[in-house]
Order: sequence, then structure tokens, then C-alpha cells
Amino acid sequence: MAFLYRGVNVEMHRANGGRIFAKVSGPFEHVFRVDGTICLNGSATIGPSARNAVLAHQLGLPNRPDLHTSGISTTPHLERARYYATWGGVPGVVYVIDRAKLAALRVCEHVVTDTVYPLSLAASEDDEVILVAPGDGELPPAAIVEVIEA
Repeated sequence: MAFLYRGVNVEMHRANGGRIFAKVSGPFEHVFRVDGTICLNGSATIGPSARNAVLAHQLGLPNRPDLHTSGISTTPHLERARYYATWGGVPGVVYVIDRAKLAALRVCEHVVTDTVYPLSLAASEDDEVILVAPGDGELPPAAIVEVIEA
């Protein structure tokens, strides 16, 4: 069985009632502004696309809410998820997601290294897989098979 993992701090876990949501809802696509702030380095395309959404998700700058996407970051590495769950020295949890259930739940996977130019990667050691859930952007609870305290 192949798993993906998502680490969050306990505060977020409690605030979301143990559920996983994307930062925003809506289509998983993005259009970059042509203002010189984003370099078209071989990853971005002209017009709206999921490829642009993957790149925007990687860039995800806090001062650029226009780069937030309807994707949910995950990793196939438990230790990387633990790192994110406890970042800043706080307690956290790691959600264990059964990858085999995703297609039946209509959750799309975007493997970042298959999509964007390597220099665009925020943290290559994550081997990030962005999940896009149908509807309001909540990962279906049936995909989560375990929650581990980190």
C-alpha cells in the first residue's frame, strides 16, 4: 500500500476538526500576471493551466495570496511530514493518506517533479504531490487512514 503524508501543527488540526482543506477552493488552475514578478523559466505557460497552478503552489509566497491554490501539499516521506507538523518546535500531527483510494474519491494528484522545472522546486526533498479534491477543496475523510501524533 502506498501512502502520502501531510503534517500540520496541532492548532491547525484542531481548528479544522481533523479535516484537510486547500487554502482556497475553485479550479486548480492559475494565470500568471505579466508584470515581471514571475520568470517564465520553462515551467509556466501562457493562460490558465494546472501546470501554472503547480508552479504557483510551489512559489506560494505569503505576501502573494494570488499564488494560493486549491491544492493540498503532501509528501510520500513520513519524516518530511513530521518536519512540517512540528516546524517551529510545536506539537503536530501527520495524516496518513491512502493513495490507492484517491482516484475512486475523484482526488487528482499532481507530482511536482513531473510538472515543473527543477529550479522552481521549493523543497525538492519533499517529493511533493499536490492533491486536488473535488467540490469545496476538502480531502475526503475516507482517504485518511490514520492520524499520527508527531
